[in-house]
Amino acid sequence: KSVLFSLVDLQQSTLQLEFGNDGDSFRFNSSSNRNIVISDKKIYRHETPSSANLLSSSSPSLPPHIPKAFKFYIYENLPSKMTEDIERQILEAYSSNAITYQNFKADLVILRLFRSHPSRVFHINDDANQNRSRTRGANAADNAAINLENIDLFVVPYPHASHCLLSPNWKNECMHVDDSLIQSQVLDKLNYYKGDLKRRHLFINTMEVFLAHPLLRTIGRSLTLGPRLSSIHSNVNHHDNDELFEHLIVPYFNDEPGYQPSIIHSRPLSLWYTHPRKYSFAYFYGSTNRRMTRNYRIHRQYFLEEVAINWKKVGLIGGKPFILEKIGHDGGSESDIESGQHGEQTQKRYNQMKTYSQSVFCPTLPGDSPPQKRFFDVILAGCIPVVLVFNTNTKAANHLNSDGGRNDSERYGDFGKGDSKHNHTSWFSADSNGYTVQDSYPWAKHSSTLPPDREIDYESFVVQIYGGVKNIKPTLEALMENQTEIQRRQLELGKVAKYFTYGAGEDAHVYEDAFSMMLESVIYSLNSGKDYSG
Repeated sequence: KSVLFSLVDLQQSTLQLEFGNDGDSFRFNSSSNRNIVISDKKIYRHETPSSANLLSSSSPSLPPHIPKAFKFYIYENLPSKMTEDIERQILEAYSSNAITYQNFKADLVILRLFRSHPSRVFHINDDANQNRSRTRGANAADNAAINLENIDLFVVPYPHASHCLLSPNWKNECMHVDDSLIQSQVLDKLNYYKGDLKRRHLFINTMEVFLAHPLLRTIGRSLTLGPRLSSIHSNVNHHDNDELFEHLIVPYFNDEPGYQPSIIHSRPLSLWYTHPRKYSFAYFYGSTNRRMTRNYRIHRQYFLEEVAINWKKVGLIGGKPFILEKIGHDGGSESDIESGQHGEQTQKRYNQMKTYSQSVFCPTLPGDSPPQKRFFDVILAGCIPVVLVFNTNTKAANHLNSDGGRNDSERYGDFGKGDSKHNHTSWFSADSNGYTVQDSYPWAKHSSTLPPDREIDYESFVVQIYGGVKNIKPTLEALMENQTEIQRRQLELGKVAKYFTYGAGEDAHVYEDAFSMMLESVIYSLNSGKDYSG
């Protein structure tokens, strides 16, 4: 089977992968002679393209829900050391495996998708700023100048997450990047960032929000991996120059070619629940370490202890084997549960995404922040996420019944629909950092980030475990006895999976995907929660 795709850093190239019979080996033919590096099925090119256009063929069309009247402008006066140079350096680092951290890649694909989008404006009519823009890109000359008041959005092309990640001397909150550098080379260059136009600016801070530099964490309107902050969180460290701000949560970027939008959209909806599953659940984990005892990862340790103590004689869940496998090494102790000790015996390290696609359930237990890449990876693979549920409001101890939230760990056979506008459910923590689902995941139901009929009802497919890790096994055992319910969840998951993948190369701007959903959310936000009228 051949899969045609072109990733974000394979601009104006067509790459054909021909997979071997084992589904793992492959060879490639490329229409481009550029230097391409292939490592673990991830492909990168060792240069940043100079053209604004990502596509090699005809102009893209707008996906549904993006109005033709919408126009945005990308600042072109930022110094290259804060834009193209960062992108080039980070791509080189990923390509050579000098950097293996996967969580901060979204800004690369988002910036390239903005640059190639048909709603982009290259010229602004503004008599007050004669030096307002420079023309770049092959298509720039064909773009008529647009009056300033007709520009809906100003995009700041500073890839903040990538910039923070580049430094070998990482400091919390990106404090290794000097305030004066961000101020003078980014913020001071934004000619239109003033008055009412401030709210029309978009910053690309696609990292966990607490890792962003204080200068940018609560500035204007920004993209983030979450959670979104607001005045209700007393522990937010606001910068002195902060004004009103709004966080728009976007998914992490998965650069596996098999999860590009063309592949996701080509799956028949029925395949999401008819695809054969070999395992009841799959859980990959790193080594335990001292950090687990003092942060939210402790629940991962609790789960491993629960398995070691109470699952010793368990080989099957609902008649199927399960995968519990240790990966990587981050300073763990010798007491870690080794891969294959429980459930199906295994002697090799599984390809995680492949194993996810062969599993019914995939636990995504709390990490360092409410959102995590694993949650979106398992969805793209068709595996139902399993989360722990915490009540973040002590005055609403019975919210799971009164608010209609689904309690999958107690109501095995009666799967009600979570439908509360004031749901206090968190999948992260019960303390003051217990950000709700609405504030932790992109476009969640009741988050007011899209029209209500466009928001994502995560509760319709995610398995929620109340009462701690001890309830994971009985909940999954009961669900495995209810295939109708499993198929319903798989179907609901399949309906929204397309919104968690970013189209790149020939997939750019062709399908509904994470980028089109993000643009729709930005437009909705710009119009204060009202549908865009043009």
